[in-house]
Amino acid sequence: MAPACGAQQPGNIPTPFDWWPFVAAPIIGGALVYVWTSGIPIINGIVGATGAVFGFSTLTGGAAGAAGIATLVLYYVLKADGCIRSTPKGEDICFSGIVNDTTDENSTAVDVLAPFAMGPAGVFDVVVKSIYWHYVTQNSYWVYCDDEGAAMLPCLIKSETACGGHIGSLVGVVVGAIGGIILGYFAAAAVGIAIGCTATGFFYLLCLIIALIIAAIVAAVVAYAGAVIGGAAGEGIAAATNGNDPVVTTWKGLSPGDIVTVQGNWVTDDSVGNNEIFYTTSINRTGNIGSPAPYTTTQADSTASDDCPVAPPPIQ
Repeated sequence: MAPACGAQQPGNIPTPFDWWPFVAAPIIGGALVYVWTSGIPIINGIVGATGAVFGFSTLTGGAAGAAGIATLVLYYVLKADGCIRSTPKGEDICFSGIVNDTTDENSTAVDVLAPFAMGPAGVFDVVVKSIYWHYVTQNSYWVYCDDEGAAMLPCLIKSETACGGHIGSLVGVVVGAIGGIILGYFAAAAVGIAIGCTATGFFYLLCLIIALIIAAIVAAVVAYAGAVIGGAAGEGIAAATNGNDPVVTTWKGLSPGDIVTVQGNWVTDDSVGNNEIFYTTSINRTGNIGSPAPYTTTQADSTASDDCPVAPPPIQ
């Protein structure tokens, strides 16, 4: 019986808890408390010259601004995508079928403005032969189908350039955060001197709030700039050192209707709940069906035999 398209089972999709950014929160919080009460030894003399409360407050504001950007970067770079953290544990499988569509996921805007958010290089959807239906449906919360109602398995292509961008952004945001906190402090101090924060009462409070905002903005901007610059450097290094990936090269040459045998790591997507190949490790193109998409399972079954087992064992 053909798989039902769309939702397969009730309940929430089991999403792994990304705890890494939250581990940083108490560390950052503890650092802010220390800065507030004790200052930073290297610049305590400077802080004391402008007033302990004002100095510690602006340092805290800068740290908060930098921490906000650092948490944003950590959210992306510490995803289980095989760059810094390994991909979700799955099972190596082999299947075949017809390529229904292929999508290039690269975005120049993301590459330039947010290299830490770069994802896979691309994805292609395969209408699988009926003997491989269980790879599409087993334990899944969602089944993708084409317009003919044929079950498809998305196959993701890893981007080494994206991994370089993630690593570079992580290094860059750390350096940028440190520099941003210091620059934010000096910027806030300069503004405080310019508008005169020596008064007391309401005006002093207003002046302090302005200084905190300036410190936070400057630190955030510098931290973000560090992430972008580091990411760009990481992308360049990755592009120069990884050369031509045969899987990427084959994927770029795929067209709808291509008959393929695919191998890769089988997992369940933690956002939509569909089964997918994350990532594809081998693509063998053996021909083309000779007609436009969409395709049917009958067409997939009519293609020649592949190198995979005739009766594939169920996924454990």
